[in-house]
Amino acid sequence: MTSVRDTPAALATVGETFSQRARFSDGEIRAFATSVHDHNPLHHDAAAARAAGYRGLIASGTQLGSVFMAMTATHFAKPSADGRPRLGLGMGFEIRFRAPVYADEDIDLRWTVTGIDWKERLAGWIMRLEGDARSSERLLLSGTGTLLLRAPTRGGAP
Repeated sequence: MTSVRDTPAALATVGETFSQRARFSDGEIRAFATSVHDHNPLHHDAAAARAAGYRGLIASGTQLGSVFMAMTATHFAKPSADGRPRLGLGMGFEIRFRAPVYADEDIDLRWTVTGIDWKERLAGWIMRLEGDARSSERLLLSGTGTLLLRAPTRGGAP
């Protein structure tokens, strides 16, 4: 059994928060939906979206969800606060879509580390995160995530 004394110093801290802003144009919404074979007219045809009660095109949930999840990989590929290299690997995410995402609106996405535990068998830290995405008007998405965080080995892979 690993004692607390033998456990490596964590590569992240509870309360660590990171954020970014996103904005999708009509063209980006159409292109993303096309790239993932999402042929819902709400993502391609502004008139169809308006007829369905929206003010214009809405982004596919997979578009905002992809940016939301990718933020974790990008953030944990950067060194820790004390300069140690680290690599994160997503283990699972739960995402709840709360409101439509319209073209050309600013979206603020944020994650916070809510828990971190050393996992000897995986030689890394299991992190739990909570996050959300908001426009100036409303909550668009909320979610939780679980990641494995490790220090890279000398050969480059954990």
